[in-house]
Amino acid sequence: MRLGFAVSVLGRPRQKSHDGRRWPNQPHLSVSLLYLRDILEYLREQRIHMYRMSPQLAPYLAHPDLPQFHTQIDECAAELEFVGRLAASYGVRLSFHATPYTALSAADPRLVDKSVADLAGWARILDQLGAGPEAVVVLHLGGAYGDAPASKGRFVERCLALPAAVRRRLALENDDSTYGLADVLDVANQTGLPVVFDYLHFMNYNPEGIGLAEALASVWRTWPAGVHPKLHVSSPRTEWRSERAPAVAPPQWTEHADFVNPFEFIALARAFPAGREADVMLESKAKDLAVLRLRADLKRYAPELGKRVE
Repeated sequence: MRLGFAVSVLGRPRQKSHDGRRWPNQPHLSVSLLYLRDILEYLREQRIHMYRMSPQLAPYLAHPDLPQFHTQIDECAAELEFVGRLAASYGVRLSFHATPYTALSAADPRLVDKSVADLAGWARILDQLGAGPEAVVVLHLGGAYGDAPASKGRFVERCLALPAAVRRRLALENDDSTYGLADVLDVANQTGLPVVFDYLHFMNYNPEGIGLAEALASVWRTWPAGVHPKLHVSSPRTEWRSERAPAVAPPQWTEHADFVNPFEFIALARAFPAGREADVMLESKAKDLAVLRLRADLKRYAPELGKRVE
């Protein structure tokens, strides 16, 4: 079982995840790949084998009004190959997560065109890195736009129209308010895409009342043989929200906590289908620090699981 985190590295405070300069300063994928190389070295030091790259790794790659940024992947062919070999040699599973503005089900055709261009760019980066079939771009079905079944139908139609090279890199994720696991499994059945199970979303939104064991077994069946399913795990935040001090508000259970509750994680891992394994992306605010803490907690509270973590 690989444990991973997304984008920001807190254990190395000055480490950048991508070239975040604004477009007049000419940001570039080549700079982001230098940062990614350094992150991979940090992952090797900490024995972390899973990492979600920033969706802005190639800045403005598909921006319709900035064509000067559209050739970055071609310009960085050698650098992408080098970083991909490095990730493979360190055993790191790489992935992307689409932005909230990536919506194949949208009613606005301009947003759909931009979404298709973004997905194609992320898929091509993974291909140029030489990543295996486990490296996916995770995306949601999108909004309901006043008619959830119709929106779901648009997603399926547009997904099937994508080039095969793009579609084979995609994976679907259940959300916490609109499209639960049953909806996502239905779309997966129609499109052939694998499903990334988000545990916190499932706990927040499961209108069909699917049991956890049944849910996990259904998700496992969507992944091809030889590829570990990818799960997203986080614990709900329990602290008072005080961002607007002196006013405070109770937490929303959809909010991610800084760390993962180890007892929740142990119960989830013990519900995996018998003899099957998965790779788990922690969506905790403490990022890599949450991975290190959970790894230590598993060794203490569930040694049999601690031994399964790479």
